[in-house]
Amino acid sequence: MPTPSAADQASARAENFRTGFAGQSMREYKGLPIYAAPGLHEAAADLLVGAANAGARVLEFGAGSGAMSLRLTDLGFQVTASDLFPESFKPADVPFVAADLNGAFAAQWPQGFDAVMALEIVEHLENPREVLRQIRALLPVGGQLVLSTPNIANPVSQALFLRTGQFQWFRDIDYREQGHITPLSPWVLEKALQEAGFTIRAERAVSSPFRRIRRLGWAVRLLAPWFALFNGLPRARRGEVWLVRAEAV
Repeated sequence: MPTPSAADQASARAENFRTGFAGQSMREYKGLPIYAAPGLHEAAADLLVGAANAGARVLEFGAGSGAMSLRLTDLGFQVTASDLFPESFKPADVPFVAADLNGAFAAQWPQGFDAVMALEIVEHLENPREVLRQIRALLPVGGQLVLSTPNIANPVSQALFLRTGQFQWFRDIDYREQGHITPLSPWVLEKALQEAGFTIRAERAVSSPFRRIRRLGWAVRLLAPWFALFNGLPRARRGEVWLVRAEAV
C-alpha cells in the first residue's frame, strides 16, 4: 500500500476534525456552531475591536461554520473567510476562499489585509513557523494578528504530562479525532511570532483548564491543583486556551 502524501494526511486530519463534532451540543452564534472553547470567540473579537478600525479588511483562517466571520462582519469589519472545507461554511454574504495552510497560501491574496484572525488552527498544522511568516506577508506594518491555541502550559496540562507524557488536548485521541498534531507552549509561540516579525501587544487566558478534568483520571485531578498553586506563569498563560494579539513590525 503506498504511503499517503503529506497533503492527503493533512486533508484526512482536517476531515476528522470537521466531522468529529457530529451529534454534540455546540455553542452557537446566530445558529452557526462554534468549534472553540467557551468564551474564545467573544474574547478574540474584543481584542480585534480594540486594535483595528471599523471597516478594516480582516482575513479569518480556520473559518469552520462561519460563526466568527459573521460575528466580525456584524462588528463592522470587511471579512474574507478561509478554510480547507468550503462546504462547512454557511454565511452567504461573506466572501470565502479555500486554502490549505500547509502549502504556500499567502500568494492567494496579493492585496493583503489589515488584520488576520487565526483561532485554534496552528495546532493542526505541520509548520506553524512558516504559517506565521506567510501571515506576516499578508499584513502591513501595524497590521494585527489575533491567534489562539490550546495552552499546554496550564496546570492541568502540566499534571497530565507528568502522569502520561502527553499534554491536555494533545493525547492520542486528540491526534486522531481532532487533528491536534503540533503542541506549542506560549513560550515557543512567542518566540516564533517574534522571529516572524510580530510583537505581542495583548494576551489572555480563555476558559478553565479544569472544566473537563474528570476525563483525565484521578491522578491528574489530584496533581493539577498543586501545579495551579505553585505555577509561576502570568495568569494570561494559565488558561485552557492562550489567546494573543500580535502586531506586525
